[in-house]
Amino acid sequence: MINHEHPSKPALQNNIGASLLLKNSPSAAKERFYASIATNSHLNVGIDRDGAAYACRRMSYTESLSQLIPNDLCPKIDVAVPGLIWFDNKLQREVMKHNHHGHPGHVRGHGSICCNPRNDDLETCVPLGLEYFQHPIRVQSNVDARVAAGINLSLVLFRENHPIENLLGVLQWAVGMGGGPDGFRAQDSDPILRAIAHSNMGVLRFMQEKYKPALNNFDRAASILQSMENNRDRNNNQHSDSNSNSDRGHEHSSAFISPNHEKSPTFSSTVELPRDYAQLTVMLNFTRTAIQMKDERKAQICDHLYDIASTISYKDFYRIRWLVDLSKKYMSGLLHHHEEHYGRALEDYNAILSVTRKEWGHDHIHVAAILEKKGMVLFEQRKYQNAMLSYLASWKIYEHAGDDLEQSRLLYAIGRTLHDREEYSDALSMYQKAIAVREKMVSELLEMSNDTKKKPNALSLTTKSLTIDSIQIWCNICRIHQIMGDLDKALEANEKIVQMASEMVGGGEIASSHTFVRNRMIVLGNLYTEMGRLDDAMEIFTQVARGNSDGEWMITSHARPGMEDIDSNSFAVQAAKRLGKV
Repeated sequence: MINHEHPSKPALQNNIGASLLLKNSPSAAKERFYASIATNSHLNVGIDRDGAAYACRRMSYTESLSQLIPNDLCPKIDVAVPGLIWFDNKLQREVMKHNHHGHPGHVRGHGSICCNPRNDDLETCVPLGLEYFQHPIRVQSNVDARVAAGINLSLVLFRENHPIENLLGVLQWAVGMGGGPDGFRAQDSDPILRAIAHSNMGVLRFMQEKYKPALNNFDRAASILQSMENNRDRNNNQHSDSNSNSDRGHEHSSAFISPNHEKSPTFSSTVELPRDYAQLTVMLNFTRTAIQMKDERKAQICDHLYDIASTISYKDFYRIRWLVDLSKKYMSGLLHHHEEHYGRALEDYNAILSVTRKEWGHDHIHVAAILEKKGMVLFEQRKYQNAMLSYLASWKIYEHAGDDLEQSRLLYAIGRTLHDREEYSDALSMYQKAIAVREKMVSELLEMSNDTKKKPNALSLTTKSLTIDSIQIWCNICRIHQIMGDLDKALEANEKIVQMASEMVGGGEIASSHTFVRNRMIVLGNLYTEMGRLDDAMEIFTQVARGNSDGEWMITSHARPGMEDIDSNSFAVQAAKRLGKV
């Protein structure tokens, strides 16, 4: 329970919404979060029923946000504070009785949206090793209600599959990142709320493959936690008998919990949430992204996460137990994998695989993700048969889940393994299946681009990413056809590669100056030479030589030169001179 007797009206609306979430009533909860936002005095952004955040800087500050929300949203629930207090207390008693526990949300199952792991839809869309904060938050003050309502609302909208940009808009508004004339000071809110908001933003940006901005969000969240710890230690040394939560603008908050404890209380004096869960969420996300980005601090961050996870004993909220396992096993495996300590990585992956199968079942996508990582390690160890079996098991799970993108990646991995085993016919079959899936996805995305409700930039980036991976697969298809002596098929594949890459970089002179396109044109010239088509070869080598007349390499788009390791520019110049004049 929150310590203060009379929370503010926005806080009460938020808290009622939090209880409704625990009772598995997300639609009713969302109405309460809207009501909390509408009754809060610090407003500069309106939020519509679809969760889209939009700036209101042109509006007078005196205009009410309720004018931006449909009239049927608020009247029925906009009652006086005594009535809200009564309803809030009633809901809390029901939640506690429902869960047979003193702290709501700490028991598995019973239909609660944050307490039923096997039915948790967020587990199917958030990458393994990341955590979107899932426990509803209760608060006491207006300023905390703004941040908490934004976080809680984003959770509901995430589960309703709203666009990521909308979720980011809600969270950015919650911490005052949009600016505006309302006088809201984010530093006046409880630091742990700001840390959670930045952590959630980082997860969303990671899902957009914007890894650097995601790392910045996680770094900021971790810095807030560290500042809270420093202030807590300082205050404990100076006032060992004081529980004051003053000077919050300097990142002090009693909501921070040190990892060195035997039994953690669940609630602070102003914010009600499992603090171990919040701390693990932030540090797990920070570690996962630091490893992804090969940040120089990754080992240090991973060690710190391991220390925190090893000392947490308060695990009544089921997600804490799961995050502890991820922190101690999966993160360690990722770090060892990136550092090429494959034996230790394999041990860690096997350990987390066993836990994950027990926790989520043998057909969960988390199991598929770990099996894929395990296959990658076995491939690096040249244990191709075991790697292929691991990839196949992963692929079967993704096939059952209907995840086309992951299926294509696994089919490519299987083909790559067969390729290295010199089983070229089977490898070619896998590559062709991977290409078929990707071309289908690109076609569907292009059709979606005609839908005005979709964001063209996001679709464009997704299509380009799929095309890049398709080009890489086509490169291996070309190699296999050439190895098998089918030069006509190899020529056809390479011509397709040149066409796809040229279109990606803009065509014309831009394409002929792009490193990857030029390298593939060299391969094309070599194929023509091998086939005895010297005139065609001379034309290709001449184009390459002329395209680099200034002696510089131009890299202007997403096609990566590292996707193919081919001879450099000098070869094309010499070949052109040998076959004819430039």
